[in-house]
Amino acid sequence: MSAWTGAVAEALVGEGHDVRVFARRRPELDTVPGTRTVGVRGPSFGAHGGTWLGWGAMAALARADRVVATTWPVATLAARMGLPLAVVAHGSDLAPRLVSTGACRRTFSLASRRFAVSRWLADRVPGGAWVLPAPVDAAPRPARLGSHTWAFVGRAIRGKGGDRFVRWVARAGVRGLMVGDGPELEAWRRLARVLGARIRFAGALRREEVRALIPVVDLVCLPARQGPDGMAEGLGLVLIEAAAVGVPTVGTAVGGVPEALGPEGLVVPDPDDAAAAVDAIRGWWSVERGERAWAWCREVHGGRRTARAVLA
Repeated sequence: MSAWTGAVAEALVGEGHDVRVFARRRPELDTVPGTRTVGVRGPSFGAHGGTWLGWGAMAALARADRVVATTWPVATLAARMGLPLAVVAHGSDLAPRLVSTGACRRTFSLASRRFAVSRWLADRVPGGAWVLPAPVDAAPRPARLGSHTWAFVGRAIRGKGGDRFVRWVARAGVRGLMVGDGPELEAWRRLARVLGARIRFAGALRREEVRALIPVVDLVCLPARQGPDGMAEGLGLVLIEAAAVGVPTVGTAVGGVPEALGPEGLVVPDPDDAAAAVDAIRGWWSVERGERAWAWCREVHGGRRTARAVLA
């Protein structure tokens, strides 16, 4: 289950709704507080997950007042059942090879409401979509900075740019924290050893564990890169989660990342030039940046805003 899905489900519970969450069954599947979270499995889940989730949720769908699908393939069955359906474009579900399919266009056309987590994604939704605020609540006050630690949180895949992060940390001489698992993780570990980067690899963590770690770092980085199919990071929710506690954020001009950085984040113009990137970060970073990012998050985002927009 994505962090975004869990946060929205939690926000809906906070608004007094009875929520059931259906997601792919994995050992690390989080249970969203206040919901009934159901893990669903089936063969070839990557290709046919929408079918298995639909069948797994069949009984709940028959009793539901509304369905929120956080990626369009899981909505195909609900769309055929004629339920009030909100479909949220989330990222890789809008790859060109998928958007061009009849199933994608049909699902979006049958949805009562179409949403996206960023303007960059909304512009790619067949028929257009409303952009949702992020389901992230600002902390009561900004965190105290000063740990000299930079963090990366995300799946260990090439598009997330973890290799760039390793090079930045090595060049800056700071401590690094990498949270997440995936096929590129061992390559990033090797790169860190070669460069002498002082990085703690924490592996995959649960949402509450990530939330506890972010306030104790000085910077959260998402040096994402665009894929060969034209797709990129749909938003970068962790950047907004960092802003919510007053931690400055850095990213790249890819996909929805600049939107997640907001007006106070830094877009690194040449992320593959580690020396230039580190110089830019050092010249830009300040405690006040984090405080202004926290104020922006409090003003623009929040779980209640997201829940009410989805249900409007």
